[in-house]
Amino acid sequence: MAGEDKPAEEKAPETYPIMDVAQKRNLLMSEGCPDREKIRNELLAIVKAKGMLPYYEKFLCPGPAGPPDESLKAQMKKENEEELAKLEEKIKDAKENLGDIEIRDALLAKADFFNRIGDKDQAVQGYEEAYAKTVGVGARLDNILTVIRVAFFFDDTALAKTHIDRAKGELGKGGDWERRNKLKVYEGVHLMNSRNWKEAAKLFLNVMPTFTATELVEFKDFVFYTVLLSMVSMDRPTLRNQLVSSPEVLSVIKDVPNLQEFLESYFYCRYKTFMTTFAPVIDLVRADRYLVKHVKYFMRTMRLNAYRQFLASYRSVKLEAMASEFGVSAGFIDTELSSFISSGKLTCKIDKVAGVVESNESDSRSQVYVEIIKQGDLLLNRMQKLSGAIDM
Repeated sequence: MAGEDKPAEEKAPETYPIMDVAQKRNLLMSEGCPDREKIRNELLAIVKAKGMLPYYEKFLCPGPAGPPDESLKAQMKKENEEELAKLEEKIKDAKENLGDIEIRDALLAKADFFNRIGDKDQAVQGYEEAYAKTVGVGARLDNILTVIRVAFFFDDTALAKTHIDRAKGELGKGGDWERRNKLKVYEGVHLMNSRNWKEAAKLFLNVMPTFTATELVEFKDFVFYTVLLSMVSMDRPTLRNQLVSSPEVLSVIKDVPNLQEFLESYFYCRYKTFMTTFAPVIDLVRADRYLVKHVKYFMRTMRLNAYRQFLASYRSVKLEAMASEFGVSAGFIDTELSSFISSGKLTCKIDKVAGVVESNESDSRSQVYVEIIKQGDLLLNRMQKLSGAIDM
């Protein structure tokens, strides 16, 4: 009706833990942290606003955020004790006067409180108590997904794996597509942490068009993970169909510096640009709390993939020509290829006298053909043995 105020847009409820807190802590712990003081102040502002005393004491001060502020600790302790007393009173009232739903909500509020302030053990215990009072599959899955986020926040791989398996069990009883897709993202992050990048990439690519797990990771960061994991582990048709020409990827890839150039230079075989953009992308990997422990693996595997892709087009190529393509010295290429050849990663030879790389790299179709011939021979041998046994 005319003259009536339009209803305000509903604001999405804040979810905990705040994953950006763990990321900022990771940045502060790195040697090359940019704007250290700015990040420190932003982190402490969140800690103060959310009353994160347990997290402050155990993970920040003393530590990456500097010496502890005793007055701040005393203030947060007082406020947290008052809030916890009110929550305990609500639980007591619900148990004495209300039903199971109200008891569950009160227990969940207490668990959310411990989650918000960064007390992992109390939060996990609180969610377990609330879970016991939860009936619907959707609500149970929300509870489990929250515990998985707590596990990621505190880098507890075992806790994450246990609750991912638990969530899969719940999904066997039902569950909507949104929660199924969220779980794929959560499992993908766990697999990424465990360096099972091919399976993680498959899950990420599958859920890309319907991504909704913004409580765990921002969409631009999700695209960043998907691109890097896919470049390491997936074939060229997958990169073309699901990354290079994907509208979802193209909508945000420019928000991550150098990522589009890195992907396209690799896919379109522009190796000099690939090497130029490699260094800034590695800086992004080092700055990410999930990927930082895999930085050496990423650097080595991506260089190997690029060399394999280049050599697949040649029977032989001069070291100088290959070095020119990659924008590096012949000595660097010689050292790199020698390392990969000696470890069995590349099937080629270097003729030092002629300065030539002789490639034996076979494409996937050749490998499949050889495998089919091998399996066919085995089948024929078994059929001959069976025929001989029948004749007897």
